[in-house]
Amino acid sequence: MRPATRLTGILLLVLLTACGGRPTKTLAEAENALADAILAKKCAPEEYAAAERMYAKANALADEGKNDEAAAAARAAKKLAEQARQKAMLRKDECLKPKQDPTIDPNDFIDRSGAGLDDPDAQNSGGLKTVYFDFNAFDLTPEARQTMTSNAQWLLKNGEKRIIIEGHCDSRGSTEYNLALGEKRGQVARKYLVQMGVDPNRMSVVSYGEEQPLDFSETEAGHAKNRRAEFTVR
Repeated sequence: MRPATRLTGILLLVLLTACGGRPTKTLAEAENALADAILAKKCAPEEYAAAERMYAKANALADEGKNDEAAAAARAAKKLAEQARQKAMLRKDECLKPKQDPTIDPNDFIDRSGAGLDDPDAQNSGGLKTVYFDFNAFDLTPEARQTMTSNAQWLLKNGEKRIIIEGHCDSRGSTEYNLALGEKRGQVARKYLVQMGVDPNRMSVVSYGEEQPLDFSETEAGHAKNRRAEFTVR
């Protein structure tokens, strides 16, 4: 009986090791997704960099033996890479257009230093403004509803424009949780615009979770700036 008992113990050890081992398959899927999204390195560099950072985080966690967390980060990296690829495809024509010879524009000599550099709304395309969310929430605040109403009016006046709604979170919470929360924030913003009469086919949603913060301070004020939905005109 002893040899049989010893064999059973060895088999159980092998099974346990296999179940809790390095998530090689999930990491490989993330790596493949990054390879498929290589166009994004040129046409959607910020999004591609976010996917790369998440993939690096997944490998670091795996090296530390935190395999469950590593698998979650790898899945997040794969999703971010797929989103980067989609965004790159939307920008492909403009991104790969041959550059023309530079010309002198008198506007280039206008001093715009300090104008709106710290205003996240100034970074948005068109007349669309960023909306912000409470901690661990995805419902629109009264202030956010006012902003969304203004955004809807702009979109209704500019019926040819299509947008990407980007959901973001602060750094608290797990990677997968924040990706899901960012998705919910983007979807809530999209639903509000649809209710205001904007064609749903003009809008798509992506979530970047915690990967693209506006503020790196890790203060309450910084977290508040990072809990947001942004709008990019295609």
